[in-house]
Formats: sequence, structure tokens, C-alpha cells
Amino acid sequence: MKIGIIADIHGNHLALQAVLEDIPKRGAEQVYCLGDLVGYAPFPNEVIDIIRQVRIPTVMGNYDIVLTGK
Repeated sequence: MKIGIIADIHGNHLALQAVLEDIPKRGAEQVYCLGDLVGYAPFPNEVIDIIRQVRIPTVMGNYDIVLTGK
């Protein structure tokens, strides 16, 4: 089974959408995210919504942890 790994999206929802469209073309059957969904680009809520809608298992990245105050 091929697995797709994504990380360091940092609020760039357009890049995330492009990558998610490309992953099936590469034969990945499952996708996991290594975190850092937020920061830098101005669309963190959209990124989080996409990750939730597609149901991608995700771990918190260091940037995510800093912003949650944990």
C-alpha cells in the first residue's frame, strides 16, 4: 500500500488542495499529516476544515502546539 505524507501546510489552503488532488494520481491509498497546519499563510481555518472534511489523521506540529498554548 502506498501512503502519502503531508506536513508544514502553514495555512496555505490552495497548496493543500493542489496536493490532495495530486495524491490519488500517485497511487496513495491513505494520507497522513505530520502537523503544522497553521502559521504564515492567512487561511488556517480553511486548512483545518479541509483536513477534517477529508478525515486525514494528523499529529500536532511544533507550530500548532505553540499556538494552542500547550
